[in-house]
Amino acid sequence: MKAVFNELETHPVIAAVRESAHVNAALDSPVRMIFLMGGSLSELEAITRKARRADKKIMIHIELVKGLGRDCEGVEYLAEVVRPDGMVSIKPQLIKEASKLGLATVLQIFLIDTQAYLTGLKNIASTKPDALEIMPGLMPRVINTLSTDFDIPVITAGLVKQPDEVKLMLAAGAAGIAISEQSLWSYSPE
Repeated sequence: MKAVFNELETHPVIAAVRESAHVNAALDSPVRMIFLMGGSLSELEAITRKARRADKKIMIHIELVKGLGRDCEGVEYLAEVVRPDGMVSIKPQLIKEASKLGLATVLQIFLIDTQAYLTGLKNIASTKPDALEIMPGLMPRVINTLSTDFDIPVITAGLVKQPDEVKLMLAAGAAGIAISEQSLWSYSPE
């Protein structure tokens, strides 16, 4: 496991920040990791610097930032100019490129049916990401299977709105939960 994910052992809640206006709330919260899932290209360097000053790990979802290319050149820009801790992507080829450039990688997969699950398994095996983010997040059986079958952290995201749901996903084997619900950013495992 890459060191960037060590924080999940004691702080499993990840702030999923969709708007740059919510970055400061994430920086002021107890979370140790931020998934930036919005904003624009012009803000990335400043947000990354703020995260570093606040001693937070920051992962940028390349497909969700306005103005950032969804190609290998966009990954190169992230790695060489913005320099976040890592990158989240749904595209296996971008995960491979980010890994080559030294970024921690999170492959995001949407598990909507059995075919999506099987395709996801192939993508995990072929890209070898540092972590996996699965959506939707409320699937204990699937979380348990994936966290057992792969030696990488499994992060859940989507539809988690209550503290008992966070607890349930952690009990199922999730290493972390990316949550946009700010009231849950202060969740602490018992």
